[in-house]
Amino acid sequence: MADYDLVIRHGLIVDGTGAPARQGALAVSDGRIVAVGAIDGRGETELDAEGHAVAPGFIDVHTHDDAAVIRDPRVDFKIMQGVTTDVVGNCGAGVAPANDAFRAYYAAGMGPILGESDLPWSTTAEYFAAVEAARPACNVAAYVPHGVLRYNAMGGERRPPGDAELQRMREQLDEGMRAGAIGLSTGLVYAPGAFARTDELVALAKVAASYGGIYGSHIRDESARLLEAVGEAISIGEQAGCGVQISHHKAAGAQYFGMTKQSLPLIAEARARGVDVTIDVYPYVASSSSLAAMFRLGRGAAFETAPAIIASVKYNKERYEGKYVREIAAELDLPIGEAIRKVLQDEENTPSVIMFIMDEADVRRVIADDHAMIGSDGLPSEGKPHPRLYGTMAAVLEKYVREEPLLALEEAVRKMTSLPAGKHRIAGRGILREGWQADLVIFDPATVADVATYAEPRQYSRGIDYVIVNGEVAAEHGRQTGARAGKMLRRGVAT
Repeated sequence: MADYDLVIRHGLIVDGTGAPARQGALAVSDGRIVAVGAIDGRGETELDAEGHAVAPGFIDVHTHDDAAVIRDPRVDFKIMQGVTTDVVGNCGAGVAPANDAFRAYYAAGMGPILGESDLPWSTTAEYFAAVEAARPACNVAAYVPHGVLRYNAMGGERRPPGDAELQRMREQLDEGMRAGAIGLSTGLVYAPGAFARTDELVALAKVAASYGGIYGSHIRDESARLLEAVGEAISIGEQAGCGVQISHHKAAGAQYFGMTKQSLPLIAEARARGVDVTIDVYPYVASSSSLAAMFRLGRGAAFETAPAIIASVKYNKERYEGKYVREIAAELDLPIGEAIRKVLQDEENTPSVIMFIMDEADVRRVIADDHAMIGSDGLPSEGKPHPRLYGTMAAVLEKYVREEPLLALEEAVRKMTSLPAGKHRIAGRGILREGWQADLVIFDPATVADVATYAEPRQYSRGIDYVIVNGEVAAEHGRQTGARAGKMLRRGVAT
């Protein structure tokens, strides 16, 4: 009779803490790590990890897979790059809580970008139950999205909330935090979150703080007013008494390249005075978002100078999808701004767009920061999504560990595991430690690679040999096994 359910032998143990890697073995029973180091007993399943790293499963700290984990619970685009936990509800956008007004709003504009769903739940707790019933292949943790709260309470109104409306938002957020959400997220460039003033956000962040939750934000500006926007996020955390997570930190637009030289010290100063401020980043110089939102923000000017690709549309897929905006404008014989207006009109304001608006030096600077963790920010839309949806974790390991050494292997793994787990109170995960959950990834540091491209993004990463979720092998040698052992994670609760 076997001593353990699973034993992994001869691997390079990269434990997630940043400590030096070491040769050793690891044993798993009943979904938990039961031994790390020298293993004498035998496993019912034995894996030979010779020449491979054995690490905690990666935590994608910034995703928009809220509907995807239910609609397609295989979540192959995450499992196949070693992600074992998905953090959803970012940027103030999501799928819960939901009333009839929000359901109509979601169907009209958000569904084609974030994933179609009829939102058959009303509360955050009911959404969490729906995730559990779907049995996704990866674990899921969630923010409560401010934009959803606001639309439920007051629709798309461009004004401060009245007392009753703010109280309704507080009550919805309180319900979500009691259900186990990790905090409150905002998207302050997107309607309706963009209409919120700082005092509204502080009032709501205080609710999250009362449960030990955090404030995560797609800040109000990532270009000319970047420093002011970072300062606002820090101030909200200070006033509310909670930690702050600044989403996909960047300096967007050629005239603002290099501004991370100022923003990162600003964040460091806040940390020095006791504010728990961290950031996340993806390893690409192109962003991806709603075309309507980006066009409104840039008023077309950014599209004149920065290459942009239409990633997904609702109707005219052959005409628009995967094409550069400049190419579409030429085909339509229209100025770029007019061409974008036509695409938005034809597609009912639903397209997503990829924009090359960042500088590699800024990306490297942010990735190297001690308090930066990795998040894909992928949009699980139809069409040709940004390759980050499929390749983010492998891209870091390939480019910034092996090819252009910026990070040690141990540090890169820490940014994908224990750092996000600790900040987001994802208990019992993120470190290879006895008694902790057996979320694991086995990869080859010499060959791991992001092979997704902008032209052909739906390609699985190379060199990810095994992915194990709660002790069950979810993927092996480039194929999913069919195991769907993911759990809906609650803040601070080890499952």
